[in-house]
Parts: sequence; C-alpha cells; structure tokens
Amino acid sequence: MDFQELIDSVRQSKPYKIRQPRLWSLCVLIVPDDLKEKTPAIELSGVSGQYLLGFNFPPKLGEHFPYEGHIWRIIAEPIQFPTRYKSRGVKKSPILFAQYVESHEDDDQILRRLLELSANSI
Repeated sequence: MDFQELIDSVRQSKPYKIRQPRLWSLCVLIVPDDLKEKTPAIELSGVSGQYLLGFNFPPKLGEHFPYEGHIWRIIAEPIQFPTRYKSRGVKKSPILFAQYVESHEDDDQILRRLLELSANSI
C-alpha cells in the first residue's frame, strides 16, 4: 500500500479546517558549490537563495524539512527580531539558514526519507 492509498483508506467525508497560525521565516537556502556546478541553473533558480517560508512549528537546529522536491536541514539557530506586544512598527521575520541534503522525485519518497531521518535523530 503506497502513501496515497493509505490516505484514501482513512479519508472521512466531513471536511475539517485546521486553524493553526503559520510561523513565517526568511530561509536562506544554501546549495553546496559542487552541486551548483553539476545542476542546471534553471533547476536551482527556485531553490537557491532567500525565501519566505511558513512553518507549523518553530524550526529547530538540525531539523529537516521538504521544499520544492528537496530536503533541507537547518544548520544554525534562528536569528530572531522580537517586538513588543501590539507594537505598530515594522516587524521583521526570523532568519533561518538551511543547507541542501538531497532531492527526490515525488512526495512519497520525501516522506519516507524524512521519517528515516527523524527516526535516526531520536
């Protein structure tokens, strides 16, 4: 049974909404130089650089996450810019530094690999 069949077997007819706020962070995605030389620039254009990404939980050092068919690992503690409660000034998002780990073709492979990586970190 693959992942999609599992989802279809436990699916319920009643729709649910999850009301959990997103934690937005400016992610600096770092691709190693040797991979940059081997990979076409068109493939790297959407995953190398700085992107505003939303997380369900505060990201932690060493955590792996998927983005655009690649797995990334947070390599430094987040840099945060706290503000006072109900402040009306400019609010800056936290900055995360993430390094490329590996690529996968589909979501099933990414989920399997993330489960392996999380099992190894326990």
